[in-house]
Formats: sequence, structure tokens, C-alpha cells
Amino acid sequence: MDDKQLEERLNLLKSSYDRLPSSLDTDEILQKIVNENNIAPVEKKSKGSKWQRITVWAVSIASVFVIGILGTTFLNDSNDVTTSDQENSEDDIKNLEKKYKEERLKRQQMLQMDEVEFASIEFVQYADSIFSAQISPGTLEGKNDNIPIKEGYKNALEGLKLPSEMVEDAISKGKLNAVQSISFIGDFIAKTEHLINFYEYLLYEQGAAIKIAEHDGRLSEHVLIANRYNMPEEIQNMIEVLPKQGLKLAVNKEGTAFQIVPDWAMFTRDLFTVLDENESRYLSLYSSIPGYGIVNLLDEQDFSVLGYYLAEIEFTLLNSTEDSVMHARFENYYFDLAEMILFPSDINEMFNENNVLNMDTRIAWESLVNIPGVSPIASLMKPVVISMNASNWKYNETYKLLDIEQLRDYYYMALEDALETTKLDWFALLPDGEEMSLESNEASNRLLDLYERFNENFDFSVLHGVGPMDITLIYHYADSENNHEVMWELMSSTFKSENSKQDFIENPTLQNIIRESSKNLYFNKDYLIQNNKYLTTYIGQEKGDQVSYDLVLRLDSDDIWRIQGVEDSISKGTLVDDEFVQRVHALYKAFAKTYDQAILKEATPEEVVGLFYYSAQLKDYDTQYELYIKDDTRLQIPKDEYMSGEHQNIVDIRLEFTEIKFALLSEGYGVVTLTKHPDPRKSDDNPIISFQLIQTENGWRPPFMPIQ
Repeated sequence: MDDKQLEERLNLLKSSYDRLPSSLDTDEILQKIVNENNIAPVEKKSKGSKWQRITVWAVSIASVFVIGILGTTFLNDSNDVTTSDQENSEDDIKNLEKKYKEERLKRQQMLQMDEVEFASIEFVQYADSIFSAQISPGTLEGKNDNIPIKEGYKNALEGLKLPSEMVEDAISKGKLNAVQSISFIGDFIAKTEHLINFYEYLLYEQGAAIKIAEHDGRLSEHVLIANRYNMPEEIQNMIEVLPKQGLKLAVNKEGTAFQIVPDWAMFTRDLFTVLDENESRYLSLYSSIPGYGIVNLLDEQDFSVLGYYLAEIEFTLLNSTEDSVMHARFENYYFDLAEMILFPSDINEMFNENNVLNMDTRIAWESLVNIPGVSPIASLMKPVVISMNASNWKYNETYKLLDIEQLRDYYYMALEDALETTKLDWFALLPDGEEMSLESNEASNRLLDLYERFNENFDFSVLHGVGPMDITLIYHYADSENNHEVMWELMSSTFKSENSKQDFIENPTLQNIIRESSKNLYFNKDYLIQNNKYLTTYIGQEKGDQVSYDLVLRLDSDDIWRIQGVEDSISKGTLVDDEFVQRVHALYKAFAKTYDQAILKEATPEEVVGLFYYSAQLKDYDTQYELYIKDDTRLQIPKDEYMSGEHQNIVDIRLEFTEIKFALLSEGYGVVTLTKHPDPRKSDDNPIISFQLIQTENGWRPPFMPIQ
């Protein structure tokens, strides 16, 4: 935010501050709220500069606040005084007036403000207006609604409560449902913004006094706090009050102006335990994208990470209560941010002189493609990213035809549950290798959350984007809880077709797919295999002192990993014994004479790898060299360079390896896994070697550097 933008924002704040009413016409307010609700939450926006749209939040959020604290106070007009009101006397009214003044003074002192300052706070004015409408001299004769006086008094007190008090109340009430949570969040953020509005205007007014808080030509909140006792009393009070209300001082990126920003760390740990999980995400989002829109986000964050924020907003919108102003506000942020990521005002910000997309934008786009679950932006971007990738990320027709209106269509389809789940690129998402403990609490909170959400109604969308290791760990946790229903639901359709649910629940043998002796689970991308129909992977677990990759998971058509069961055949490989060495020796004698590649056409992948290491055992590196693929499209190493290089010293392949087994990863591409004899001298010795093979017209052959 530069000086011009800062000045513009301060003018908006001043305008908002100046229009604060000294009294409130409730009929007029309610009519404004009705009019607001008649406006579509998402409007079509023209493309423009990222600084062009600055949201004026004070008025719209005030409507949220008013409707929250008034409830039905002014929604039902009646000319009759309620029976409960007739039981009150003028003395009762005076007592309520006295109590209200005491409660009001209490909050004024908590904020360390004088009466004029306190009366200018918007939520205080709304509370005063409620009180004057419900409890004031002449109330008993002139009140024209059916809200009891004591209920009106309660509403006024709710309006007076500070953000910190609201948090205490919410925690004391226990778990809130979605509607209660979003109502709390709306009011909480409204009051927070009213305080921000007041304090930022105070900083604006005290601009000359706080100029002393400069360090190296920039304003510094630390210098301001350190010199607070040299500041006007209002600034001193502000510095003391801010942290108590979940706020803090900050400085804009240019170092030219102070800001007030949320700092809810002291609240959120307990608050998130009582709020609905989906609605509470608005609080997290608000810390990065406050009330004046995406300006701060664009100013403070690298462009490459903006896709993350867009995905977070999208997930929150699709999983939260639609009928709320917070939802409508973040819908606008969602489309504003999407437009900035896809259609900046200056196309040269994205493409260089060769029409190639810059790296930051590319990273942002690629992050959008693999958003798990139902995702409008992923549905929009997947064909674009595929097309751009195929054209070396040059400007092309697919991007040229990209339209933000298509995103709106996908978004509304998603709200109506009419948008399909996006398919993820699991080869890109999964790590090369991973080890997870079955005994520790590693990632327990995350997995417990997934388990509990899935256990509610077996909604598999909860598990979209969850990898095979985590699926297995959720199964293991369900097993520890004796939750056979969850365990059954995690099994594949093939397993279910072969076993009945009743048999599974009653038969521990079918359930115990994870060995009791296993302490860890292992994932190796070499065991991620794509066939014509399914993507399959094998999870390793201990089998004696070996790791056996025998726990099979399959990616089903809905893009969810499910457990197929244990396949003993996967754990079986070719033993490196006398019989195997004799077969390899016979191949060696035939091949080493002529290097006729056709001789090895029928050799198994295990035998080809065995021959590779058997040649090393004989120190016949000429024969070993001839086993490599000689193809101009692949990496080549000149023979003289290869022969003069360092070679593995093998005395006997039977003493080097215990087992060799092959897995087909995709058509024409596979990997042979060699299990080494453990070396007691090396505690961290890796017992597994993965050896790549490629199918040629003369059988399986290694590329150069096959074990990388």
C-alpha cells in the first residue's frame, strides 16, 4: 500500500467515522438490511488494477452486527404492550437504566476511553440505541413491539460486550453449531472492525505525534511502544488495550503508516474447540484477508503463494453456511483474487517477451490443479495447465479463451452439489519415500480429525486428497477403537465382493491386515503402479527383520484410496540362491560371447539385474556395459569413461543380496527391488536398492545410472 492508497483508505475511514450517528433510526436500519439482502452476493466485476477495488467494510459489517444483537427485537411490530412488560414498574425501568449505565461505564473503563471516545464506537452506539428503544422513560406507555423489556435489556448488554468478553462467553457455553458459530463470528469480527476503525482514525489524527517512532527512515511499532510514555495519553491507552482485545500494531510494507491488525493467538486455541470447524475457518482467513479486501494480501504475500489462499477461501465457502454476510464477503474476495491470479491488469506481469508464463504465476496455477475434493478453480484450471505445460508454458489459445464467468458457473454448480470431484496427479503429489510410526502420536491430531469426520456419516469426500499412508493409518486407528464399521468402509469394492460385511466384522483374520509386530509403515514411489484401470500402491510393513511391501491399496474411480488387502504374492520375490545363480551364469555364458541382445529377449527382469551384478562379481565390466540401453534419446556414457570409472566390488551376489523382485510401474517401465544382507556394522544401512528397467524390443534393459 503506497502513500496514495494509504491516503485514500484514511479518507474512507474518516468518512465512516464522521457519519457515525448520535442516534439510530431502527426502521431505517432494518430497511437497509432488507435492501442489502436483495442484492446478489456475487456481482460480475470488470478486470482492473489490483488496487482498484478497496472494500468499505464499516457499513456492511454493521448490518451483520445489528441483525445479530437485535434478533427479533424490531421484526414484529405490535401495538400491544406484552403481559410481561405490564408486570414492570417505572422503578424497574429506572433500575435497568442504572444497571445499564454501570455496565456501559465498565466497558468504557476497560477500553480506557473518555465518554466522547467511547460513545463514538459503533457497537456502543447500536447498544445505546437498542436500550433507548426498549428501556427508557415512557417505555411502558409507548413501547410498540412484543419483545419483553428484560429481553431488550439483555440485547443491549450483548451489544456492549467487547470482543474479549464475547470469547469468554462462547467458551463458557460449550460447543456451538454452524449457525451459532457464524453468528458469533459475524458479531465478533464486526466489533473488532469497529475498534480497528476507531484506533486507525486515532493514529491518523495523531500522525504528527507518532512521527518520532521512526527507525532507519521507517515507522516501527517497536519504537512506538518503547516510546509510548512520550506519546499522547490516547496512544498510551491504545497500546495497553490492543492486546487485551486481540489486536496489535503493525506497519505497512512501505513503512509509512501504522495499521491495527487482528492478533487472536490468545483467543483461538480455546475458541476453535467450541466453534464449528468449517465456520471457524473465517477467523483464520480474516487474519490474512481483513475487512478492506485482498489489498493487504496482494501487498504482503508473494504471488506464487496466492493459489494457496484462493484454495483456502474456496474450501471455506463450499463448506460453510451460505446465508451469512461473511460468506458473501469472502465470495467477493474469492472472485477478486481469482481474477488477479488469472487476469492481471497488465498481461506483461505474467508473460515475458517470449510469451512464456513467469515462474511465480506458473507455481500459483499448478497449485490450483490439485486442490482435493470438489473444486471450481481446479476444474477451471486443469485443462489450462495441461495445455500450457504442453506448449512449454507459452501463451496459447486455451488461456486466451479462459473466462472468469466459467469459474462462477463452476462455483454455483459446486454449491448445488452438481460439480464433479477433480482428479489429482498422485504421481506428483506423493513423496518418493515415507515412513510413519504405528506407535507414536505422529500426526495424530490431523488423522484423528479425519477419522472423526469420516466416522460421522462415511462421507468419502472427507478422504479426497488423503494419501494411501494416511488411509492405512486411519484404518489402524479405527482398529484400535474396535470401530469395524469404519474399517469395512475403507476396504475396496473388490474386497467387499469377495467377503461379506458380517464375515469381516466377525473374523479378526480378515481385519488384521496390519501385522501386530509392525512398528512402522513404509511408502516407496517405486511401488506406485499404473495399469490400464487402476493406480495401485503397496505399503510396506515389517515381516521379521525385513520390510515386505504386501499391503495393497487401490485408487478408485472417485479418486479415493481404498484398501485391497494383503497380497502374499507381492512379498514373494526371487531368492538369490544357488539355483538363481546357475540360471544367471547360463545367460552370462551365452551373452558374453557375442553380446547379441536377442539372447536376453526372454530373460526375466530379475535375471537381467542378476546378470548385471554377476558381471560385476566377475569384474567383467565390458559385459556389464553391454547390458545398458544404447539409445540416442537417453543418457549416454562413453565406454572408455565408463570402464575407467569406479565400480562396485562384489565378491558373491549370494552374499550381497537375499531377494530380487520386479514390479511393473507403467507400460514399458518397471523397477526391480533388491534386498541386501544387513550389515551389522552400519546401523543406518539401507537394505533396499531400487533398480530401474525399461522394456526394449530385446527385453528388459537398464538405463545408465539405474539406481538413481
